Amino acid sequence: MDKLLRSKTFWTGVATIAAAGTGYAEGVLAAGDALQAVSTGLIGIFLRLAIAKGLAPR
Repeated sequence: MDKLLRSKTFWTGVATIAAAGTGYAEGVLAAGDALQAVSTGLIGIFLRLAIAKGLAPR
């Protein structure tokens, strides 16, 4: 978990999700656009996690 929290990809995903929430709350983004940005952020986080687990030595 510590390795994940130091990942630039993780923090970029978190920032994307936060920006989507802020954009929706401010009325700059429509609900569909905000959901698309949130899903992109989540895909980035979980894809990075899956790749890291797949490449880890067993």
